[in-house]
Amino acid sequence: MEPIIGILLRNGVTHKDLALICKQLYVQVATDEFGIRGRDTNLSRVAMLTGIDRKEVARIKEAMQSNTQSEQSQQHQDRLTRLLSAWHQDPDFCTSQNQPQALQVEGEEQSFALLVRRYGGDFPASALLKELKRVGVVETLADDKVIATKRYFVPAQSDPGALLRAGSVLQDIGSTLHHNIYKANTEKLSARAPAPLRAQQALRFERRASNTSMPLDTAVDFQQFVEQEGQAFLERIDAWLSQHEQTDLPSDAPHWRLGVGAYLFSNLIEPETPAEGDANDDGEQQ
Repeated sequence: MEPIIGILLRNGVTHKDLALICKQLYVQVATDEFGIRGRDTNLSRVAMLTGIDRKEVARIKEAMQSNTQSEQSQQHQDRLTRLLSAWHQDPDFCTSQNQPQALQVEGEEQSFALLVRRYGGDFPASALLKELKRVGVVETLADDKVIATKRYFVPAQSDPGALLRAGSVLQDIGSTLHHNIYKANTEKLSARAPAPLRAQQALRFERRASNTSMPLDTAVDFQQFVEQEGQAFLERIDAWLSQHEQTDLPSDAPHWRLGVGAYLFSNLIEPETPAEGDANDDGEQQ
């Protein structure tokens, strides 16, 4: 929780604000995950599990039904990333070396408007272009064409969208850990079991590589190495997902959101300071 509290304090979220948010999340999780025979948990059981008054549970559940901002933000960011990915992979919009081509804003062929119609969902092309320019991943060229300068959508640090994105990253990591600890079935299922069932019960990939004996002068080189290797790895993942996606799935049919996240972590380990009065190896006072 420490890094999360740091983010909250920098954005003026007080302990009281966080308590209200947590109360809502307790109700949401208890409702969604602790029902019987696949049904939502009833008010009395939610109250018992969470320790929140039954009337308060009812009020919170009613308020939750109209709160879709976070979900909509995630869908919007996924849409922008999908569009940028297509700009680097669809031969109608990129070179044979998978570099984005400069596109006319409007038109029926090799235009940004056509790219949006294929990959942007029902969002207006003008609104998507404005957003992509604002966050610095699309530029306008001298001939009024536009070109992508990055493959992934990452909001600026000062943008409220950056906080929503950070929340979705934390949610993805937490969901994988939660799934592996409590939901995954470690018993190998039969190959005849339906694919969705095997996917739901399988352990999700979660690994780390670290070393606690690194000299300080390796930090910059390691960051550059991770950025190069990580970007190459994510581009291969992105290409696989694009090759296997089905763009005509009906909106009311169940489907997966699949992906992989990669992140660098770095912690400075301060040398231990002997306590006053401790003796060294020769028995002398420090």
